[in-house]
Amino acid sequence: MSIEIKFDEAARRIFVFDEVYSERAAREQAEKRKLGAFGTVARMQSLIAGGPKPETVSLSKSELRYEPFWLVSAQRAVDYTCQVEYTMAVDNAHAQRVQIGSFTTEVAARGSKRQIVVPALETCHRKIDFATHLDGLKREIRAATLEAYVRNYKAQDVEAMTASNAVESLVSVASVIQIATSRLTGEAITAHEIGHDQLLIDKLYLYWRPVFAFEYVWTANGKTGVVEIDGLTGDGVSNGQWFKDKLQRVMTRDMLIEVSSEVANAVVPGTGVAVKLIDRML
Repeated sequence: MSIEIKFDEAARRIFVFDEVYSERAAREQAEKRKLGAFGTVARMQSLIAGGPKPETVSLSKSELRYEPFWLVSAQRAVDYTCQVEYTMAVDNAHAQRVQIGSFTTEVAARGSKRQIVVPALETCHRKIDFATHLDGLKREIRAATLEAYVRNYKAQDVEAMTASNAVESLVSVASVIQIATSRLTGEAITAHEIGHDQLLIDKLYLYWRPVFAFEYVWTANGKTGVVEIDGLTGDGVSNGQWFKDKLQRVMTRDMLIEVSSEVANAVVPGTGVAVKLIDRML
């Protein structure tokens, strides 16, 4: 039995956050953190001779970039049957057998109790939910942190991501769908027979959030370091990264729909879910 993967009509969307912090405010924050751009040891050395000093560290370049993350939400709905046995107490002390419809069974004594065991077929329906946020650059960013962006800041629903400074997502559409399907199909279903098994993806959202990056040079030894300032919260990362891989082409909602549909159609009958990882990265 294969699992049918479907998408809600408005499941696949692209969102872009507007920066809350200005470039000027971000630069001021970065200046305060610039000695930490070269690591913890260098920051400690700045207190003694030989370490970086404010006058020996200068800004070499800066950018406002957009970093990707995903939101995927899905539900699995299963119709199935279970073969079970019901144990029923018999109150009549004189009863030797019981007939229920065309089924007849002997009354069994269990100590001071008298009972019968009735085989039955249960018709069942079960729903399983799954939702998570995933950093598009495969960093150890907690899902709760990404969820807070969505909950606390407004993002524009767009048909295409056209910004040339948007960072390429390292997590493909196929990988996101596979994570959801693997988690949902990993839920054990104790069944005699499964009649219908459907997985509905109601959210496959790709977000881009603004991050200011400032690269500093420690002129005394030629080392470089990066300070990142979150364009939404204003939080800073002293030992940041400079991402060179930007989007090679405009990312559209139609492309997201097309690629995710190809993945959904890669279900192999008779083998459960087998999502093919296609070679089309965002």
